[in-house]
Amino acid sequence: MVEFNFIKPKENKGSVKLTVQKTGKLGFSKNAIDLLDLQNNRYCKFATVVNEDGLYMLISNEKDDYTFDISKAGDYFYIKAKSFLTDLNVDYENKDITVIYDISNMDEQNNMYKLKKRVINKRK
Repeated sequence: MVEFNFIKPKENKGSVKLTVQKTGKLGFSKNAIDLLDLQNNRYCKFATVVNEDGLYMLISNEKDDYTFDISKAGDYFYIKAKSFLTDLNVDYENKDITVIYDISNMDEQNNMYKLKKRVINKRK
């Protein structure tokens, strides 16, 4: 007799991402706002790993010398990031592309997340 192991569907949380705006801001998606609890956590830090590609984000409710403020306008949360994006060589003013960072959870207890960059070419 065959024994089946059924797989339970997981709830689709939708896009959890940061979108690079043409104004040099990083805008959080609705699902990112919920996942990161931005109502209570209003600061974040960005980091890289020596000799490795990748970008990481630490969400916090405490400010220090390395934190970026997470601002709120209505239901919209964003980070002012022009110089940060310039340091990363992200052409945020390019009208032909959209740059998105998908957010994936690395360490939920420590609020550490990995950011995976995606570049979307706009149709002409």
